[in-house]
Amino acid sequence: MIEPTFLVSRNLEAEEVCAVFDTDDDFTSYVQFFLAAFALGSLWIKRMREVPRRDFRTWFLDVSKMGIGAAYAHIANMAIAMFISANSRAEANLDDQCAWYAMNFLIDTTLGLALSLLLLHALEVVAVRKDWETLKDTGEYSEEGSWKTWRNQVLAWVGILTVVKIILTCFLWIFSPFFAEVGDILFSPMRSSPHFELIFVMILFPGVLNVLYFWVADSYLKKKPETDEGMELRRQDRGHDDDPMVLGAMGRESNAGLLGNG
Repeated sequence: MIEPTFLVSRNLEAEEVCAVFDTDDDFTSYVQFFLAAFALGSLWIKRMREVPRRDFRTWFLDVSKMGIGAAYAHIANMAIAMFISANSRAEANLDDQCAWYAMNFLIDTTLGLALSLLLLHALEVVAVRKDWETLKDTGEYSEEGSWKTWRNQVLAWVGILTVVKIILTCFLWIFSPFFAEVGDILFSPMRSSPHFELIFVMILFPGVLNVLYFWVADSYLKKKPETDEGMELRRQDRGHDDDPMVLGAMGRESNAGLLGNG
């Protein structure tokens, strides 16, 4: 997931507040691009260390699937931070959107990731039982119909992320009094230096978590090794069916059966 960039804005009382979005500063876009490139670059390094290594086409489809999900999660996390900061159940409202985003981001990359992978596994189980070809083997893209397979897997992953975001938003809102106190304690020391808070929340904190999130999610979204073994077994089975020795043995067994029946 790609984290939003943050700005230090000033309210009417000239109090410095960390906000999650500002359309007037191009610096946010530059930092966002840097963080996205950093996370995607880590996936390229992971690919180079894979055994066996995915071909570029398969890797690109896997990463683009994750990229779309990350962009969606990026927008959703910004919206959640803005919503909770304006609708917190806490008596002492915490209007620091960066603090809310950081706490939401931490929950999302831990509990949220676990829920996402659990739902992905459940979907694969259902897909196998229902024989949904495009969903039962995540990361498998046949030459024929690969676009349809990729599209369905992207929609399924975005759907899973949507369910997880709804659950986490409810969790964060219900326990917002607790998280407001935690956020105030953790981020109040940095409010005297808003630029340090900006760098910490925008680069240091989410940068490491993003790499871990991308690596773990990629390991589950790519084609599983057992899928390759299953395909090899199916190829062997098809080869045995065409083997003259096998066909001859089957014929002798059939003839013996007929003679025995006679």
